[in-house]
Amino acid sequence: MKHFNNPMDTSSGPATESTQADDGQARFHHAFSNGADARNFIICEADAFAAFNRIGICAARHPKVRIASATIEDTHIHALLHGVRTDCEAWCRDYEWLTTKYTIASRRSRDGLRIFITLEPITDESYLMNAAAYTIIQPTKDGKRIMPYDYLWGTGPMYFRDARAVLPWLIGEGGQLNIPSEIGLLPRREQNQVLHSKKEVPGNWLICNGFLLPCNYIDVALFESIFKTHNCFRSFLSNSRKESQRVVDSMAAAVGISLEDSEARQKCQALCLNMFGSRDVRTLNSQQRLRLATALRSTHGISFRQVATLVHLPEEEVRQFVR
Repeated sequence: MKHFNNPMDTSSGPATESTQADDGQARFHHAFSNGADARNFIICEADAFAAFNRIGICAARHPKVRIASATIEDTHIHALLHGVRTDCEAWCRDYEWLTTKYTIASRRSRDGLRIFITLEPITDESYLMNAAAYTIIQPTKDGKRIMPYDYLWGTGPMYFRDARAVLPWLIGEGGQLNIPSEIGLLPRREQNQVLHSKKEVPGNWLICNGFLLPCNYIDVALFESIFKTHNCFRSFLSNSRKESQRVVDSMAAAVGISLEDSEARQKCQALCLNMFGSRDVRTLNSQQRLRLATALRSTHGISFRQVATLVHLPEEEVRQFVR
């Protein structure tokens, strides 16, 4: 990977709802999905391969987005992206779309899977270090009996490593060290089987043991520039419960809260009356409903799913157009 200067933008404090609008500035974003929405995201090893390799497919399709880290969990994904918000949003939407396509192809239906990736901008340097560490220590924090540097479905093994370190994706089932090969040397059908997709990646990208190796697309230098030293990185890997909770709380705020249905309806009707002179959302046109949805998010912090229900619009559209 190329080496880059540290692009951290410290011109403002922690991101809030008002900073969600795209100002054209490249910055770090924490991309994550809600596990409660996709409990059947990973149900077999093939799903894990597909979900992990899909990160690389999206990287190839969105070269303006730099991926510092990523982890696949049983029910969700975490990634640390750097770029202009619109480019990072396109990466997230593409990952969602490819996930749906894969699920339909492999299970013959959507299987009730709903994956929506929330994109949280980061403008505070201290929070950035906590969020960056969080994206790779999730397997251990989720109770898996494994350390981040041994986890196959995350990029934790890549950072602050000696050049002689053997990365886990190269080790075969019998413990032997396998040599990577270029994916472009395979027939197209076999490439599709490795990628679990018909989408293409550069022919010189390396594969091994079924993995589209993350060294093809993960910006290791970018991630390491966040921490600068091995010792700083080590300390953040073992950060306190308080610091981890800070990331959890920030994710919860970005996703939104769910109110009791009756309370949510009352708040929606009150806003509707104030904004449009009617309590009945069904009398509004689509643009008015989007304005109402935005007001519900900004005023009450209600989750996208509940807002979509209240304003009678598809959740996908609410997530796309509402900040």
